[in-house]
Amino acid sequence: MKTTGFLLPLLLALVTFLVYGPSLKSDFVYDAQLEILEEGFITSPSNLPDVLSLKVLGMPLLLGSRPGQLLYLMLIASICGKTPFGYHLCSNLLHAANVALLFILLRRLIAAEFTGLTADGAGKANWAAVVVTLIFALHPIAVEPVAEISYSSSLLVTLFTLLALLAATAFRPDQLRSTLSMGSAGTLCALAAVMSKESGIAAALSLVVYWYVFRRAEPRQPWFLFLGSSLLVTALFLVARFYLAPPSPTHFDYLGGSIYQVFLIQPHLWVYMMGKLIWPLSLSADYTPENSDGIPLVVGYAVLAAVVLAQDWLANRSRIGALGVALYWLGLLTVSNFIPLYRALADRFYYLPLAGIAMQLLALLLILQKSSQAYRALLILLLVALIPLTFLTFQRQQVFANTIALWTDTVRVSPTSSTALAGYGLILYQRGQVDEAILEYEKALKITPNTVKPLNNYGVALLHQGRIEEASAVFRHAISLDPRMAAAQANLGAALARQGQVEEAILHLQEALRLDPDNLEARQNLATEEARLHQPATEKQSPTP
Repeated sequence: MKTTGFLLPLLLALVTFLVYGPSLKSDFVYDAQLEILEEGFITSPSNLPDVLSLKVLGMPLLLGSRPGQLLYLMLIASICGKTPFGYHLCSNLLHAANVALLFILLRRLIAAEFTGLTADGAGKANWAAVVVTLIFALHPIAVEPVAEISYSSSLLVTLFTLLALLAATAFRPDQLRSTLSMGSAGTLCALAAVMSKESGIAAALSLVVYWYVFRRAEPRQPWFLFLGSSLLVTALFLVARFYLAPPSPTHFDYLGGSIYQVFLIQPHLWVYMMGKLIWPLSLSADYTPENSDGIPLVVGYAVLAAVVLAQDWLANRSRIGALGVALYWLGLLTVSNFIPLYRALADRFYYLPLAGIAMQLLALLLILQKSSQAYRALLILLLVALIPLTFLTFQRQQVFANTIALWTDTVRVSPTSSTALAGYGLILYQRGQVDEAILEYEKALKITPNTVKPLNNYGVALLHQGRIEEASAVFRHAISLDPRMAAAQANLGAALARQGQVEEAILHLQEALRLDPDNLEARQNLATEEARLHQPATEKQSPTP
C-alpha cells in the first residue's frame, strides 16, 4: 500500500482521539479504583513474573484470568503509577488505533470483493468506508470501554481481532515467507485476544469465517495450519484459565435462575441493546433486566427474527456483509449469559460487535451503489447521524468523569441496580449523609443480599451511628461470604472491641493484617487492644470503609 494510503486512517484516528479528549481528565471509577488504587498488584513491578508465567490464573485477583490486560496495565503503571491521565491516554490511543485498523481492514475487504472498480466506484467505496468507520469511532456505546480503565479489555480484544484479520488478508498460502510470518502473527494475535478477555475467542473464530467467506478456494493445507494453530492456542489458554482458576467466593446463577430462562430472556436483551445501538439514549453503567421490561416478549422475538432475516439477506449478497454479521454475533455470543456472567448486559459487550455493524453498513452501501439515489440517501443519513452521536459521546464521557457522576447517573437510569445503589450510598456516606447512605445500602442489599463490599460499607455506616450489634452481624455475614476480605475482618474487630469482646477482636484484627499487612488502621487498633487485653475496651475503634 502506498504511503498516502495511511493518511486517511491516521486522520480518522486523530478525529477519534480529539472527540474522546474529555476523558483524559477523568478519575479512576468503579473497578479501576479497586484494581489500581486498592489491590496494589498492578502497580508493583515485582509481580510481572507472575503475569508472564501465567501464575496469575490461579491467584484471587480481579483481573487474574486476563493476563493480557494485566500486562497492559502494568506497563502503563510502570510509567504512570497511580495517576489516571496515563491510563486514559492509552485507552484513547487504543480506541484511535482500532479505528485506523478497522478502516484499513475495510479497504482491504473492498479490494478483495470488488475487482476493477471504476474511479467513481472506488470513490464511493472509499467514502462509504470513511463514514461507517466514523460510526464505530464516535458511537456513544464505545464510551464505557474507553473511559473506564478496567474495561480496556474490550479495546484489547478488538485490537487483536482486527490485527489477526489484517494478518489473514496478507496471508499468501503459496508463499512460504508469508505463510510463516502472517500465520504466526495471526496466531499470536488470537492468543493475545483471548488472554485479554475470555470473549477474545472471537478472534480465532473470525479467522475461520474470513477464510471460508473470502479464501476457501485457495490451497487448504497452509490455511488449515494457520487456523488450526489459532484455534489450538485459544483452546489451550481457555482450558488453563478455567482449570487453574481459584475458588470464587461469589456464585453466579443463570439469568432468570435456569438455562431455560436464559433462552427466554437473552434474546430480549439483544433486542433491547439493538435499540440502544440505533437510538443510544439513557445508556447505563449497570443495566438490569428491568431496563428492558418495556419491550413485550412477542415484539422482542419478532424484531430479532426480522434482524436475523435481514442479516441473512445481506450475508448472501455480500462477503463483507457475511463477515460483518459473523463478527457481530461472535463478539456478542461470547458475552451473553449462556455461561453465567457477573453482568447480564453492558455497553462494553457491544464494542467488538460495533465493528461488525460497521462492516454490515459498508456492505449495504456497496450493494446500493447500483442505485445512486439509494446510496446517496443512506450515506447522507449516516453522515447526519454522526452529529447527534458525537454530541452524545461528549455527554457520555461526563458520566465517567468521577464516581459521583457515575453513580448518580446510573441510579437515575437503572434504579434497580444494586451496584449503583451501593455506589451512591458510599458517596452519601463520604459526604456525611449517613442516614441517607444506610437507606441506599438497604435498597441495594434487598436486591442482592450476598454482595460483600456493600455489606461491609453498610456495616461501617451502622457502626458510625453507634448501632454496634447490627454492624457486627453485618460484618460477620460479609466474612461468611468471603473470609479473605481484610476490611470486613478489621471492621468486625473494631466493632467487637467496642462491645468489650477484646480477645475475639484481636483474632479478627490479626486476620485482617495477615490478609492486608498494609492496613495501618487495623495495626493501630490491634496494638491498642493487645495493650488493653486485661482491661475494659472503652475506646472507639475506627471503621475501615
